[in-house]
Amino acid sequence: MSLDLDRETMRRLGYRVTDLVAEHLASLREQPSYVTRSREEATRPLAIAPPELGTDFETIIGDLERDVIPYAAREPHPGFIAYVPSCPTFPAVLGDWIATGYNFFAGVWPVAAGPNAVELVVLDWFRRWLGMPDGANGLLTTGGSQATLTALIAARHEIVGERPELIARLTVYVTDQAHSSVIRAAWIAGLSREHVRVLPSDDQFQMDPAGLAAAIASDRASGLIPMAVVASAATTNTGAVDPLAALADVCAREHVWFHVDAAYGGFAILTDYGRREFTGIERADSVTLDPHKWLFVPFECGGLIVREPARLKAAFHIMPDYLQDVSGLEQVNFADYGEQLTRYSRALKVWVSVRYFGVAEIRKAIERGMELAAYFERLVRAEPRLEVMSPSRFGVVCFRIRPAGVDEPGELDELNERVLGEIVREGKYFISSTRLKGVYAMRICVLGFRTSEEEMEGVVAALRAHMSVL
Repeated sequence: MSLDLDRETMRRLGYRVTDLVAEHLASLREQPSYVTRSREEATRPLAIAPPELGTDFETIIGDLERDVIPYAAREPHPGFIAYVPSCPTFPAVLGDWIATGYNFFAGVWPVAAGPNAVELVVLDWFRRWLGMPDGANGLLTTGGSQATLTALIAARHEIVGERPELIARLTVYVTDQAHSSVIRAAWIAGLSREHVRVLPSDDQFQMDPAGLAAAIASDRASGLIPMAVVASAATTNTGAVDPLAALADVCAREHVWFHVDAAYGGFAILTDYGRREFTGIERADSVTLDPHKWLFVPFECGGLIVREPARLKAAFHIMPDYLQDVSGLEQVNFADYGEQLTRYSRALKVWVSVRYFGVAEIRKAIERGMELAAYFERLVRAEPRLEVMSPSRFGVVCFRIRPAGVDEPGELDELNERVLGEIVREGKYFISSTRLKGVYAMRICVLGFRTSEEEMEGVVAALRAHMSVL
């Protein structure tokens, strides 16, 4: 058997996979939203030695269908409303397949001028949607974690260069609602863990500009160097939006890098509500976005837009001898903007999907998610034994069971945790939990375009059924 398959074999195998995926997506409502296995159960049927001779493709597919595919959460499922779901459109999946099938090397311009031109176009769409100035640019990344890390390394280089004695004095400011990847990015960027300032959020789970200004002043007085503020444009926990315009004022006054983490909610800026709530995001030095969330493309696809992309190049550019053939070119080499040299073309899945559906259809899907979350909140408020812990914001609602006469915090936490576990085990709906100011809460996040009122009503009905036997 040659590694170079003939055309008809490739078509036959490709159609088999296409049929497999199409059947999966078309039958999601008949499938459970969540099934899992223990590590021992999952690995036992797969733990074979690599075969010396090849295996028939149908046997491989059969093994996947029996031992792999069933044991995973179905993120595009209408009942998957846990964490932050990813619900890609099928044209976006096809765009990803094209990029993978052609194996575009998107690190430098000359070897992938066409695909890299697509990435520049997609990044400029993002820039325009954010309202950032001409010339702002960046790159697509694996996700929000990589985008934020890239931004903080650029900020560090801009503020103090590569002087270890000054890096040791740098501080970054976030709130207790910041995504964990933000704090981890600061650690990886070389900041002392004790210099990552986790400020308390207010009763709306937002950053307090006055408290931020006081923390910066205190650190300066102690001989530290404030480097960056990371604000949130729709937090993962509650969908809360920090007061971006007021925080931009503080950062401008203090000459501190202003980064906005809009990984979850950023593309809601395509809606009227999002544009209003995100006022001030256009003043950021850098913004993290995740197309694999509310732009409906497959994992992995994050993005970073930087007001002055030359700052990225200053932090990351390196020209080894073996890349001398691409030196001195005027085109964009994305390897100069981040840590990856070998990178595939993530832009195609965005470009194909947005062009296929148009922005208006994507906007409707985002608005629909927010409307369904608001509907779920109304259902919760109408049930006396349920309590809203955080209202609907950007598709996120936090709530808990609170029966009459049950007020002891530990008992309430145990009750809610037990009911959530039972609902998830039933498999029809997958919801998650969080803690708000230390209090256990259930949480839904409505992002998938297949989700409907039926799922919102079904979750509340499931909660009622479990509460009836308490």
